Amino acid sequence: MEDVPRKNDKKNNEKQQKSAKQKKKTPLNLINWKWVVTVFFSSLSISIVLSILSSEIMNYVNVIVSVLILLMFIILGVIFDIIGLAVATASEKPFHSMSAQKINAGKKGLQLIKHAEQVSSFCNDVIGDICSVVSGSTAAAIAIKIATAEGSLFWVNLIICGIVSALTVGAKAMGKALGMNYSTEIVTIVAKIMSFFSFKKKKGNKKSKKKNKSKNKKEEQEDKSSDPKNGNVQIHEDDDLRKQP
Repeated sequence: MEDVPRKNDKKNNEKQQKSAKQKKKTPLNLINWKWVVTVFFSSLSISIVLSILSSEIMNYVNVIVSVLILLMFIILGVIFDIIGLAVATASEKPFHSMSAQKINAGKKGLQLIKHAEQVSSFCNDVIGDICSVVSGSTAAAIAIKIATAEGSLFWVNLIICGIVSALTVGAKAMGKALGMNYSTEIVTIVAKIMSFFSFKKKKGNKKSKKKNKSKNKKEEQEDKSSDPKNGNVQIHEDDDLRKQP
């Protein structure tokens, strides 16, 4: 009977240790610092590349093409904003049933939802904010192009930047409504796209493995045929068989 309270004491001690560990958690400990560093450097590199491309392209195209590029950046930011919100608010239940039916999109959807913090941070903060910054710089470049022809930079810049900011905010407001209400459908579409590209990679890996296997077999056969030791063994065996009565 003495063993029973000892076991209970062990359980209580374990519970107390777990509760103490949970209490020790601070806001700084909850932050994934590796992800913060990767997001910092990835956003830095992506923003530099996109700003250089937009500025270089703007020098060689007219105003209409520049406006189309501006709309492309706005739409790209809105799409990634919708994806990030949809992944953050989607439920795992439909994707569990899809993965139980051995559907690749279900597995990819579960991966996205389980890493919702990283996915929403990348889509909303990295891509979304970078696209908004780059769209602002392209809007300024368009205003300068129009002002060189018209001669009134202040009013042109004011009107274009106001239109761009209004379009961005309005489109993101519509996108948030879609992301909240159709989160499962949006995550399913993204998961299907991801599974499609991963399936193509698997096919390419299988083909390369088959090629490597066939090459290895050919090399082994060539080594066996060119090895003089194997030939000497076969000759000795033939001589022994002939000597036997």
